[in-house]
Amino acid sequence: MDLADRRDTSARPRAGVALPLLVAYLGVPVVQAGGSADDDVAQVVIAAPGEALGPVPGALVLVAGARGAAAVAAVGAAGAAGAVAVAVRVGPEGLTEGVRAAAMGAGVSVLGVPDGLRWDQVEARVRGLLDSGATQPADRSGDLFSLAQTVVTLTHGVVAVEDNAHRIVAYAGSGEEADAFRRESILGRACPEAFLALLREWGVYRQARAGEEVIEVPDRSDLGVRRRLVIGINAGSRPLGTIWVQEGRRPLSDRTDEVLRGAARLAVPQMVDHYYRGDSTARLPARADLAHGLLTGRFNSTALATQLGIAPAASASVVAVDLRDPDDGDTAWHDARRAEAAQIVSVHAAAYRTNAVVAQACGQIYAILPGPAGHTDEAPLLRWAADLVATLRRHHRTPVQAAVAGTAQRLDGIPSVKLRGYHALQVMARTPDRAVDSHSRLTASLMVRDLLEVLESHREIRHPGLEALVAHDAENGTELAASLLAYLNGFGDVTRVAKSLNVHPNTLRYRVRKASERTGLDLDDPEDRLAAMLQLRLLDGTGEAGPSPFPAR
Repeated sequence: MDLADRRDTSARPRAGVALPLLVAYLGVPVVQAGGSADDDVAQVVIAAPGEALGPVPGALVLVAGARGAAAVAAVGAAGAAGAVAVAVRVGPEGLTEGVRAAAMGAGVSVLGVPDGLRWDQVEARVRGLLDSGATQPADRSGDLFSLAQTVVTLTHGVVAVEDNAHRIVAYAGSGEEADAFRRESILGRACPEAFLALLREWGVYRQARAGEEVIEVPDRSDLGVRRRLVIGINAGSRPLGTIWVQEGRRPLSDRTDEVLRGAARLAVPQMVDHYYRGDSTARLPARADLAHGLLTGRFNSTALATQLGIAPAASASVVAVDLRDPDDGDTAWHDARRAEAAQIVSVHAAAYRTNAVVAQACGQIYAILPGPAGHTDEAPLLRWAADLVATLRRHHRTPVQAAVAGTAQRLDGIPSVKLRGYHALQVMARTPDRAVDSHSRLTASLMVRDLLEVLESHREIRHPGLEALVAHDAENGTELAASLLAYLNGFGDVTRVAKSLNVHPNTLRYRVRKASERTGLDLDDPEDRLAAMLQLRLLDGTGEAGPSPFPAR
């Protein structure tokens, strides 16, 4: 049973703002996911350390001034009172394990409030959001807020999405870093007239509507205007709006132009829904389902491609990504992190290839990158994947890896190519320092893995001398088998292998000679060497078949 389900929600209000939307609105991270992603926040409550809480169903509780044990107690009390989330102060050291455990036990999510953001500001923003109702899921802007938050993550700026009437339809980033014009536009839900006049005078909107060029509005400290970049959201020749990113305390990232191009492409269907009152919150899961169907081959690929805007005759490259998160059993937290990463992959993919789609499967993220038929050069894909992994590693702080699975010349070949990426990531798991590789470059490793799996399933195929050697090591504490395998893997380079084993070269020569005598192997015979290399990879210290050096399928 989910932890969130253990709370008493019988009296909990259903009307409110979805928690992910509120998080995007505030621009603060969820540092511990203990509740459900479907939770709605219906009220905001400030609690002092040690204060007794009455029933607060559906509340976001702001735990002001509580640290250490007081914060642990406050989180537990908020969960018991029916809150869905708790906001605590988080410094550079991050969240304590005690607070994390309390959140999981109470079934509440924890939002991390940085030191520069005052509690009264957080309360005012949340109350304003709840009172206005302007950003509830019914306004069909939830996915634009998520996209805006992703742009903040990738650019370090303050982001706003405007429609053609210059109304703010989504925004994200620290309000403390916004200049006066941006703060006024967010509070008033529209760009101030004085700033609009300047932008028209400078020709910014005219340029933004001309294509996919990123326009710079330089810093004008005399006017109180900080540097910002803008790109048009255009459906062909029809302008739909703009995405702005304003520079805050940190300089904008070097890849901001590319991020904005990708975000603008992803925003097109959502802005169409904004104008024609479609349901973008339904469109986004539907598109994800279509992409998953294309990836797994569940439905007719031509029909799926048409709905995704991909030419039926196109080829498609596939890049597989694994976040390499630790397996700690926190499914909700991993799902949230994977969803955040998938949004980052989507922005990068859309900037790289028009009509790129991203899907999740098998705990991994797959980018499907349509291209012209006959395109097979994987060098550009490797460079793109390396840039993507560098971004994900920087933001997720895990040894993220990506595998260029290959290119399907027909869309119905995508599932087979996806499987190549899955297998490539399995092999790459042995070498976490390797950020990016391709299935084609891992062919030899994949062949050896498959041979070992066949050999492991046929226990009657064993060299008795090697089994006896491993048993001897286990009984006597010697390392003859390990030294023999290292010698064979090192092509007989005694000096280099001895150094890697931290032994004298003569010691290694002795061990190899004794191993040869005990097993009866002729190390000048290539078949004897091959048999020894394969079997020694399967045997552990007991002489029995041990765990495969390759992850399971």
